[in-house]
Amino acid sequence: MRKKKRIIIIAVIMAVAAIVIAGILYWNHENNIKVTNVSKYAEYLGKNGEYKHHFNYYNAIFPDEIPESANVEKFYYRYYNPWDPCYLGYLIYTCDEEDYQKEYKRLKEIKSSENKYIYGAESFPYELCAVHADSYYGYVYALADAENQRFIYIEIQFCNEFMDIDYEKVIDAKYLPEGFDAK
Repeated sequence: MRKKKRIIIIAVIMAVAAIVIAGILYWNHENNIKVTNVSKYAEYLGKNGEYKHHFNYYNAIFPDEIPESANVEKFYYRYYNPWDPCYLGYLIYTCDEEDYQKEYKRLKEIKSSENKYIYGAESFPYELCAVHADSYYGYVYALADAENQRFIYIEIQFCNEFMDIDYEKVIDAKYLPEGFDAK
C-alpha cells in the first residue's frame, strides 16, 4: 500500500512539473517575438497589425503600409514580455519624391506630444516629424532625412519606466535621441 501511494505521489509530481514546464515554454514563446523580415510588416505594424495598438493607443506614427517606391534599408520589431510588455522597433526606408512628400505631410499632421524630451533626451539627430513621448511608457517617433528622402521610425516602449531589451544593441545610436537612457 505504501509503495503504491509513493508511486502515485511521484506520478502526480511529475505530471505537475511537466505541465508547469510546458506552460513556461509556451508563455515564453508567445511573449518573445522578433521580426526582421519586412514582408511581415503588415502583419505586425500595418493598419490592422498585431502590434499597431498597445498601451491604450493606436500607433499612428509608423505607417499603415510601406509605399511601393520604398527601398527599405532596415526593419526590426520585437515584442518581449517577461512580466511587463516591451516593444522595440525601427523601420528605415528611402522613397521617391511624391511618396516622401505625402508621408512627410501625414507625419506633420499627427498631434505630437508636447513634452518630447524624456529619459534625459536633449535633441533628435534628424528633423522630428511626429512623436509620442510618455514618461512612463517611452517613445514612438518619426524622423525625416530630407536630403536622402529617408524616413526613420523608432519605437521604444515599455512599462514601469525602464526597458528590458538592450535597445542600444539593436538601434544605431545615430537614430536615438541624444542623452536618452531608459535602462
